[in-house]
Amino acid sequence: MSDNVGMTLKTKPPGIYLTIDDSPSPHTDELVDFLSTHNIPAIFFVRGSEMENEESFAKIVRAIKHGFVIANHSYAHERTSQIGFKSQTSQIAKTQTIIDHAYDKAGLPKPPRYFRFPHLDRGCGTAWPIDFNTVPPDDRDFVQTLFWNGVRLETKAVPTVAEQGLKRDIQNWLKDNGFQKFSPPDLTHRWWVESELSEAIDILITYSTSDWMLTPRHLGRWPYKNINDLYEKIKTDPFLTSAQSSHIVLMHDDREESLTITKKLITYFINQNFEFLKVTGATE
Repeated sequence: MSDNVGMTLKTKPPGIYLTIDDSPSPHTDELVDFLSTHNIPAIFFVRGSEMENEESFAKIVRAIKHGFVIANHSYAHERTSQIGFKSQTSQIAKTQTIIDHAYDKAGLPKPPRYFRFPHLDRGCGTAWPIDFNTVPPDDRDFVQTLFWNGVRLETKAVPTVAEQGLKRDIQNWLKDNGFQKFSPPDLTHRWWVESELSEAIDILITYSTSDWMLTPRHLGRWPYKNINDLYEKIKTDPFLTSAQSSHIVLMHDDREESLTITKKLITYFINQNFEFLKVTGATE
């Protein structure tokens, strides 16, 4: 089947804030160059463990100099519900120190402190990033599907009281340690502004490309099995194709020969006339 990159939506879609998890990778420089060529801003959420060697650290300094925002994705990419408060907050703090050093090395002002939990596990497991009961009833099924079809689920077990407390404790820690929520005024979906999503100190999402499903390790094991499946996912999302609100879109840096997938998806967004919005904290 050919790539349907030439098909355009009937109406102009809204703007999207592009967020990219799991940097740096062996191909971060190439991704930075690709985005820069197309004048596409983005937040790169970095793993501290991947910035410890000089070459990888230099990739992030280079991304900063190209105007991209660097944000925190913890250190070892571990699930909060499994490692607990002390380990996760220690890893976040350690990674932030590395990020701050990268900005110092680049000689540019530090942006707001933004954070995204690995696996979107905020303490209650990947399947329950938020209490879905906080979402307006008419939108709950959609929001649950948004997360359950976009992240790698290992269990759908309902969060325990202790896990719910862990989530609250880390939210308070993030706020106390200078991290800022990202809920731009042009993001106006009712299921966002009237739910726990808009109150989170960490950055959540309104759309996952599910790009990771096409990587060699996951290919064929999940609902989306080829690039055209991901194009169709974009085209048929009932909110992404509406001009009523902006979106926070999740993609990934190339860790498993996935840069080709990333380029094709971004090209598809471009051909569909999506506007890529600048994130607060980007350099001129």
